[in-house]
Amino acid sequence: MIVDHAIKHKTPVFVMGNVEELEKLWETLPKQMFTDIFIRPINVVEMVENIKRQMDEYYKMKKRTILAVDDSGVILRNIKTLLEDKYQVIPVNSSEMAIKYLALNIPDLILLDYEMPIVDGKQFMQMIREDTEFQNIPIIFLTGKNDAQTVMDVMSLKPNGYLLKSMDAQKLHAAIDDFFKKQTK
Repeated sequence: MIVDHAIKHKTPVFVMGNVEELEKLWETLPKQMFTDIFIRPINVVEMVENIKRQMDEYYKMKKRTILAVDDSGVILRNIKTLLEDKYQVIPVNSSEMAIKYLALNIPDLILLDYEMPIVDGKQFMQMIREDTEFQNIPIIFLTGKNDAQTVMDVMSLKPNGYLLKSMDAQKLHAAIDDFFKKQTK
């Protein structure tokens, strides 16, 4: 349903109608879920300007969401601290917690550790790629493993990137920024 999608993704919703139509709508949907309400008769120019202004504000305020999956609390705190100036970082300490998060939210990017207990990064990525709802979520491995065999194993999964935890903080931030810049082209 459109309403569920709007709530789940925090999408702005606008409604227009006459007073009777809107009162009927309020019986099923709360007024506060709407970004703006336009009552007929409508000045179309004002309505379009208002919607454009509000959508511009929405996109300026909306930070891209990064789901950081790592079994190390220290690494998760470091990633959050490093990236939270530009991104909303959701830290989770296991693949299981990541799956629970994905049940309710779709991030713009998953930063994924390769080595984790129970379900490792490789297994998690395989699960995500097999699910049609999640298969298009970009995944970048962020790992401490840089031996040839691990790199070959990971790259065979076709992730959107492979970064090392030992990277300089500014380079890591720049790599994430560059990834999103390429996504918007």
